[in-house]
Amino acid sequence: MYNHIIMKYLSEDTIAALSTAAGQAAIAVVRVSGAQSFEIVRKIFCSSSGVEKQVMHGYIVDGGNKVDETLCAFFKAPTTYTGENLVEISLHGNPVIINKVLNLLYKNGARAAAPGEFTYRAFLNGKKDLAEAEAVCALITSKTETAARAALNNVAGEFSAKVTKIKDSLITLLAYLEASLDYPEDDIPFMSAKQKKEMISLAMAENKKLLDTYKISQCLQKGLKAAIIGKPNAGKSSLLNSILGKNRAIVTEIAGTTTDTIEETIDCRGIPLTIIDTAGLRTRAENSIEILGQERSKEAANKADILVWIFDSSESLDKNDLIIAQYLNESCLNAYIIGVLNKCDLPSKINEKDIKILGKFNAFLNVSTKSGKGINEIMNTIANYAGISDLNNEYLLVNSRYFALLTEVQNDILKAQQAVESKSEDEIACFEIKNAITALEEILGINVPHDILDTIFGTFCIGK
Repeated sequence: MYNHIIMKYLSEDTIAALSTAAGQAAIAVVRVSGAQSFEIVRKIFCSSSGVEKQVMHGYIVDGGNKVDETLCAFFKAPTTYTGENLVEISLHGNPVIINKVLNLLYKNGARAAAPGEFTYRAFLNGKKDLAEAEAVCALITSKTETAARAALNNVAGEFSAKVTKIKDSLITLLAYLEASLDYPEDDIPFMSAKQKKEMISLAMAENKKLLDTYKISQCLQKGLKAAIIGKPNAGKSSLLNSILGKNRAIVTEIAGTTTDTIEETIDCRGIPLTIIDTAGLRTRAENSIEILGQERSKEAANKADILVWIFDSSESLDKNDLIIAQYLNESCLNAYIIGVLNKCDLPSKINEKDIKILGKFNAFLNVSTKSGKGINEIMNTIANYAGISDLNNEYLLVNSRYFALLTEVQNDILKAQQAVESKSEDEIACFEIKNAITALEEILGINVPHDILDTIFGTFCIGK
């Protein structure tokens, strides 16, 4: 429904919506945008100020009755978020008042904004390109400071600038290639084969840098799941408590204390990390509750990105460890596995070599959940797996749409490279470079089909 509304009425309607979170709060902001926004607001806003100011104090009124005391900020086009006349009305955050004011705006000529329509208008009015506009939603929904910084970099145009740089270099290359095809006999300083190859290689390298940020982008936006697995009394719940810095899980010397999964989400070096404490896996269960708990442990392991397989280094390996190894090997889980030797503060009966025979581990750590030794190393290992340490704080967000298009670009440039290396194949190289340019333009929102735009902005919240 909203998709059609956006496209049909975008340029001619004045829209209004609550831009702050719904519910009770000290302040709520209602945003109004469109050619008639000033006129519509002034129909319901009375101010004692005799001078026209950008920010005015007064009251929202319905007829002769006051609805709420307010501040109205008037922003004139084109220097506004949407590129249109825009008003932000600061109200007391009572849902009754908010609904009353919105209904008055609708009654006097505005209509309810569709999801993301304010940002959609900013895009159509040239205030933001599509990549910058999409990042607004990511910025709002960011779960960690690092994710928010990455989204803000995109909003500020850093990602778009890199895409534009690649596009411009390909346009320059295309111009030389087409000139050599159109005027082969003229005395024009064409590019040498070496220059063509260098320019193509540089474009491929820059594009690959953006592709390589996709994994960390997914981690920043969606987060990671890490399941702590192991036999009873290996220290799974103690490890969870140590990571969280609080007693979230019950810890006793009785085997099988944990009978269900326990989940907590933390900020792990900028990554939203959900840590799942699971019931211990062993050869036999004491009762039906423990059986159900073990099934949930396996389910958590199946869905996890990372498995933290914990061992009690003060005890020898036993059948329970072998049962877990057998389960993991038979399940063929596509997870990053960290082997953790717990209780390193006690005399050790097993070491890294002993547990290596159980399966494929990606990392090994010695930990003491009692003293806290090794906990930071676990967080660093997870951050390294996500790629955080490789970015040098140059965080950008590459979503699945960008990734698909950038992959197209890489393939197109590769074909152009092969054509140039074959000599006398500049016509094919031109064709492939044009395809790459088209894909890069789609990232920026140039000549993007309306149905794609509707889908993108339809995921935004109303009011943004």
